[in-house]
This record gives sequence, C-alpha cells and structure tokens, in this order.
Amino acid sequence: MLVGIFQSLLIVNILSTSEFGLIGLVASIAGVVGIAQHLGLASSSTKEISAAKNDTEIFHIALTSISIRYLISLPISVVLVIFAPQIADYYKNNDLISPLRIFGLVLLVQALQSIFNSIIAGKQEFKKLFSYQVYISFVSVFIFVPLVYFQGVIGYFYALLIFNIVQTLILGILSIGSLKFKFSLPSNSEYKKMFFDLLKVSMVIYAVKIIFTAWQEVPVLLLGQKYSLEIIGIFAFAFNFSSKLMAISDSITDVNLPVFSKKVLDGAKEFFKDFNENFNFLYSIIFIIGTTIIFWSREILKLADYLIFVFIQIVGLNLTKNIYNKYESSIYLFFPLIISIIFYSFLNIFKSSIYVPLTRLGKLINSYLIMFFTSFGAFYLFTDYIKIESDALLVMSWSLALGSFLGFIYVFFDILLKYKNQIVSSKNVVLSLLCLIISFFTYYNLTFEVKLIYFSIFFLVVTFVFKINFLNIFLNRIKK
Repeated sequence: MLVGIFQSLLIVNILSTSEFGLIGLVASIAGVVGIAQHLGLASSSTKEISAAKNDTEIFHIALTSISIRYLISLPISVVLVIFAPQIADYYKNNDLISPLRIFGLVLLVQALQSIFNSIIAGKQEFKKLFSYQVYISFVSVFIFVPLVYFQGVIGYFYALLIFNIVQTLILGILSIGSLKFKFSLPSNSEYKKMFFDLLKVSMVIYAVKIIFTAWQEVPVLLLGQKYSLEIIGIFAFAFNFSSKLMAISDSITDVNLPVFSKKVLDGAKEFFKDFNENFNFLYSIIFIIGTTIIFWSREILKLADYLIFVFIQIVGLNLTKNIYNKYESSIYLFFPLIISIIFYSFLNIFKSSIYVPLTRLGKLINSYLIMFFTSFGAFYLFTDYIKIESDALLVMSWSLALGSFLGFIYVFFDILLKYKNQIVSSKNVVLSLLCLIISFFTYYNLTFEVKLIYFSIFFLVVTFVFKINFLNIFLNRIKK
C-alpha cells in the first residue's frame, strides 16, 4: 500500500492536474465498460477451488473460469478499441482515443489475472500471494515512473499495459506452475457442471461488482460532463488517494473467503465467534488508520513533496516538488472520501467473510444497491433540488460517504436480526465516534503544534481507554 501511494504521488507530481484528470476520466470510462468482463468469477472460483479435492480438479475449475471470462472479455475489448473515437466525441476530447484503445488491450490481459490469483488464494498459499504483492509493487514503480516521465499521459497507459502483462505472466507461473497434475481437459459433463456451479455464485458477485464499479466510477463521469479536466483531476486525486485504504480490506478478502467458506461447516455459533474477533480488530485498525490520514492529510502531502524531492535528486530527474501546490484544494475532500472508503471496506469484508460463505447473496446485493442509490440520490437531491451547486465536489464526496454508511447499517441489522449477532462491539461504536470528531479538525487551519496536542490526546485515549496496544497487535499479527 505504501509503495502504491508513493508511486501515485510521484506520477501526479510529474503530470499536470489536467493530465491526471484525463487519466481519471479514461479509467472511469474503461472501468464502466470493462465491468462486464468480471462476472464475479474471481470470488466464485476461489470458493470452488478451496473445496477442490486435487490439483487436477483445481486446473479444470480454472480452465472453465478462463473460458467463461474470455467469452465476455474479447468482445468488450474489441468494442472499446473500435468505438474509442465515438466516446471521445461524446466528451469532446480527442486525447481520449489512444488511451481508451490501449485500455481495451489491458482488459484483455487482465482477464487472466484474477483467475490465477484465485488458484493461489483457494489453495490458501497466502505467504506466496502476499510476497508476490509486495514484490510486484516495486516492479510497478520501475515500469510506470520512467514511462510517465518520458512519455507523459500516453506513457502511463503503455506502462499499464506492460505492467499487466508482467503481472499475468508471474501469476500464471506461480499458480498453474505449482499444480501437480497430468494435463487433461474436463469432460463435457464436468465442464457443464463447473460452468453452472461457478455462474450460480458468480452472477451475484458480478452484480455486486457492477454496482461497486458504478459507485466508484460514475462520480468522475458525472463531473466530467460539467467541469474541466482540472476540476476532475482534483477530485480524482482525492478519491485515488483515499482509495489506497482499500488495500487493507482487499488483502483481507483474499484470506477470509477461502477460510470462512470452510468455517461454515463448524456451525453459526463458531462461525460468528471467529468472525467477530477478526472483524472487530479490523474495524478499529481501519478506522484509526483512516482517521490518521484525514487528520494529517495536509502534512502527508507536504511530506510526500519532500520525499519525492529527495528521490528526484538521487535519480537526477528534472522535476520540482509541487504536489502540495497542485492539490492543496483537494484536502477538504479527504474527510468524506476516506469515510466512504472505510465503510465500503467493511462491506467488502462482509462480502467475503459472511455473505458468500453463507450464500446469503440476495442480502449482499441489497447492501450494495443501498450504497449506490443513496449515494447518487443524495447527490441529485442536493444539486438539482436543494440547488447546492457552489461545491459539487464536496457534495459528491459526502454523498458517497452517506451511501457506504447506510449500506453498512443495512448489513449490521441484517446480521443482528437473522443470527442475533452484533458484528460491531459497543467499544468500537464509541471509538468510531471519537475518530469522526477528531477528523472534523481537518476543516480548521490549526498550527502543527496544536494538531500534535490534539492527536496525542486522541492517541492516548485510544491506547489506554480502549486498551489498543498498537505495537503488540502489529507484532502478533505479523507473527500470525
């Protein structure tokens, strides 16, 4: 996560605000178009692979998933390549054409990645998976930074294509290469059975993925119809920066899906005992990390400027440190956007840890629909009816926060009523209120010394009143 943040900050330092806005717009368009390729196969494949009897069965499941994926991905990639000029005309920007066509090829390469990832996760080879994620993050820096520096915006998309090819090759070697079996194809009856078993779960996950991608990408598309690339760049930077917090829940889902899919067999009481212990720890840590980023957001950007200045001096790049100057106006968006990501992260954990293992898929869709419709319903309510148009970026940010929070509340009461289980402890409810209170200080122009005093008080309260020993937790989790 830290390497990813450093890479993102280095890239935004190289590019202008408008150029970064163009990247955000292309990513949103391609994200909405490319959502059709996912089909929820990654989650359903992981679930099926975790229950497979041998490596031959795992290979057959993976092969079936890949065949389904390419039946969808190939036409989508072709459509994106062919219709890139028409999309560019709609947004009145011909600079979109080449990036969209490159993204079409990227989607084709990405079709394999999640299936390979599912093999490793399904076999619960988490050490291999997390080691790969660490190493590939450094590879990403060495691919993206030179190409963006020398080629600008188009270099970013060439880097994206190259990086995805490298990722796919490495994941293929790590996953398929580790299977011990004699090559064989599934019979027609086996293929049909796996095809429908995968789709039975995956179509619901697919619906959820569509809703989430829309929730994530539609804000930029809506803003792109009315505002300049510079304005879009400010929002895209804030949302991209905030979204880095999702790395925590994403890594947890890789572990929790196969683990809790097996724990279902232990019964509801044991299942929720293990889940509550796991989730309440994650709840407090995600909230505290998010609050820390919100509170120190201004200083984080200044520190990033300094670190990048040191980096560019060492490697001899002809750049100036100007992240803070370019994106200072985005700081006020961090609070609502990080809150939106915090509550979405919880929904993401619920998906992999509760709803998919317990096959409560209809309720899962409901939580995401609530998140989506309340987010954009609130945005249209405030902009079109109440006519709060002076700051559409802030309205959009708080609307996203409201939507993800209400989705979380739905899950809380669903689990409480169905299983008589309170997934969030009373202590963590109080902790989250304390985090929200101190986060509001980001809207005041406080001196560094005053902020340090306030945050020290917050840290002491969290450590001694809530008895959260950060050092022991960190060391125990690393050991585990």
